[in-house]
Amino acid sequence: MERKVDTGVPGQPEIQLILRLPDGHTPDGPTAKGVLAFCTWQGETDSLRKRLASNEDELVKYAKKHQLALLTWNTATLWQTGKSYDQIKRRQLQGQDQDFDKVARAWKTGVRKLCKEFNLPQDGYLLYGISRGAHWSGRLALRAPEMFLAVAIHVANSYDKPMPSGGQPLWLVSSGDLDIGRDNAIAFYEECREKRFPMVLKVINGLGHADHADAVKLRTEFFDYALAAKLRAEKEETTPAQVMLKDLATSGLTGDLLSQEVYRGAEAAKIPEGQRVVLPDEKFAKVWGFLRK
Repeated sequence: MERKVDTGVPGQPEIQLILRLPDGHTPDGPTAKGVLAFCTWQGETDSLRKRLASNEDELVKYAKKHQLALLTWNTATLWQTGKSYDQIKRRQLQGQDQDFDKVARAWKTGVRKLCKEFNLPQDGYLLYGISRGAHWSGRLALRAPEMFLAVAIHVANSYDKPMPSGGQPLWLVSSGDLDIGRDNAIAFYEECREKRFPMVLKVINGLGHADHADAVKLRTEFFDYALAAKLRAEKEETTPAQVMLKDLATSGLTGDLLSQEVYRGAEAAKIPEGQRVVLPDEKFAKVWGFLRK
């Protein structure tokens, strides 16, 4: 299913939303249990259509396994790449923010209308972005946090200012240690954790600006964790964010950003403070890195 959304922004005058419904889903007899949204660096739609049509794509497989509708769209660069919000002059930042605010509002309006048309949920989405799509996803989640259960962004090199409300979804930020955005990813993680975002960071050794099998495995485990956290939150009458924050505070598992080793309990003191990444549970830690005995 496809719908066009006008934005009023010259840099991206329209968004082409492309939706794949789960098998058997109809507006009258819905089977979808949620929505998996993703965006990439692609500005043209033919490749996106082909990807949604491929049953071999990892995101398509994940959506089918969990009976999720799959949503994607074309992207354009509406910010200065390679620089985060605090590295850009105020006037330029204001213009970029205003443009993306308009685009984000148009996206939200278009998606809500499309999902209502096909009897899909209006919130609780899983969101994934890579490269330019990671810039897009990160900014989108900060502007419409109420729509997302979990956000995974990979190899972004530009990050927006984290507002407190952006801590509503669960977050996974991944990068490569050879990518231009590595330092900005670490800075974003540190700033978000200070604001008590439920967030995990991974920097893959030897990786530049590219996808990676380890990033795919970690994204899958993260989304599995998020879906389980949602069920736990319903039982405990709390929120998924509070579930993850509790796990981060009590798991006793800390990863070393550089060595990729995971330490237990007081052993984490061996990790230099600026290299520590707290992890939510043992299953996630085993995918994140090498879990020490």
